[in-house]
This record gives sequence, C-alpha cells and structure tokens, in this order.
Amino acid sequence: MSVEIIDKQLSLRAEFWKKALGWPNDNASYVFLGRALHVMGKSMFGSDWTGDEPCIEPLPKLTVFPEKSGWRARLVHELLVKHHPEYNRKPLKPYQQSFDFSGKEWMDAVMIVERLKEEKGPRLHRLIQVQNRIMQLAEASFLITAIREKAGGDPTPIPRRWWNSLRIRDRFDFCQLRPDDPYNLGIGSDPYQWIFVTRESLMSCASGELTDREQAPTPAATTSADAPPLEEPAKAPRRLPEAKIEPAFRQWREQQPEGYIPTEDEDIAHMKQLGVGRDKVRQLRKGFPTRGRGEKKSG
Repeated sequence: MSVEIIDKQLSLRAEFWKKALGWPNDNASYVFLGRALHVMGKSMFGSDWTGDEPCIEPLPKLTVFPEKSGWRARLVHELLVKHHPEYNRKPLKPYQQSFDFSGKEWMDAVMIVERLKEEKGPRLHRLIQVQNRIMQLAEASFLITAIREKAGGDPTPIPRRWWNSLRIRDRFDFCQLRPDDPYNLGIGSDPYQWIFVTRESLMSCASGELTDREQAPTPAATTSADAPPLEEPAKAPRRLPEAKIEPAFRQWREQQPEGYIPTEDEDIAHMKQLGVGRDKVRQLRKGFPTRGRGEKKSG
C-alpha cells in the first residue's frame, strides 16, 4: 500500500472519529459501536478519557541509519520541515520519491518520534485497553453485538466467534465489518455493514450512565421491558469458564503496546470485566512479566 493511500486512510479515520462523520443513529435497543467505545472508555478511565483517543495516528519505529526513499524517509522529511525549520527543508513536492539526510537530521527525527510516542503513549494505551475490553467481552458473550446494512434495516446479531481473532482491531477504524468475510480489513463500502452493541449489554458491562449524546429517544409505546432504565445498576458479568481464563489473560497481555507491562490494578480491573476475581488474577500474574513499583515499562 502506498504512502499516499495510508495517509488518506489515516486522515479519513481521524475525520470519522473527530466529527462523528456519517455515524448512524442509535435507537432504544442498539448503540453504534463508535459511541459504545466512548461509553466504555469513560467507564474504565473516567475523566482521563479525553475522547480523542481514537484519532491518534500511530508512529513507526525508525531505523538508526538514514534512508533515501520509502515511507520512513518521507515521514522524516515531513517531521523535519515541521519541527526543525533551521534545516531549511522545503515542503514535500508532489510525487517526490527520494530524499537526502545528514546523520544529525535523521537522528533529530528519531528523537522527535520518540518524544511524540511518549506524549501519545497514555492515550494510545487507553484506546487499546478499551478495544481489548470490547473484543473480549463480545467474544465471551457479555457484550452483544450486531450489524446493520448502511442503508438501514434491523440489526442482525454477530456470532460470538467473529470476535475471536487477532485480525479484527481495524474494525474500530470505521466501526464496520463485512459479514461474508468477517476477518477481513474493517475498511470499505458495500458490502461492509455498521456494527452496533445492544444497549442492555453495554449498560451491564460499562458502569455509569449513558450521556445524553449516547441515549436514544424512547418511543412513546416503549415499556421498561423494551428499554431498561438508564439508572439501573450494572449487572456483575458472568465468570469466564475456567479453561478460558488463562487464554483471555494471555491475549490481554499480548495486545499491550510494545514494551508496556500493566500494573496489578490494571490487570485486576480488566479481568474483573470478565468475572475473574483478584486472587485468580494474582495467580495468573506469576506466569507473566511484572513491574516494580514506579516502573513504567519493564520489571
């Protein structure tokens, strides 16, 4: 895939999340996945959830030696233009394919990337945790999901097994999937369909109330059986079967950003959503890397 296509895709994704561009409406029974992700984020992180987490563009790891062409060279050039005007580098020309960098210029760009990663790290980590939570709750049948044709109609339930894959994170780019090829890229037009979450299961899995923005208007004929009151307390999730607990914990750890080791509290909070208690989590942690008090990445 060319750099131009990647840049366009990232730009469209940011626009999709920043402006809720073209998002379908919720109703009394279903919440669009984009809004559900924010509900889950607020539930997990409270005021620390800023709402711009899905708009973050991941930064690549640069090599230590200058490159003359390719997407890394283009990225370095654009970073230097923006952050180091003293180098007098000119804005990227249309169809420019080759670049020349001194060793110092390249290393300055490497330092920019590392600094930006540090700045974006907490928000990116929160986003990944929320995506992981949604995928694992959906795979465990605690969070009930469905798809709906973009033109309209009634949502159709998604099989639980469709969430059991490591190839589905890009579903969160535009909150859609292709029912005839559910593990394909979550990017496209027809026959891709919108992903929804049932309101009742979202309320059970995410503590707190839905905001006015996430609430759907209740039809006059709706009864309490159709749409549970929003102030209804969250239900405790059913505990995962014993055979699934360790694989779920392993998947949670493997999906962390490179080099990041969750704290004990983060591990406990995550597994609590799957009905797994504190003592069991502490047993699980003995078989995985841990970090000492105050350490950020390794321990």
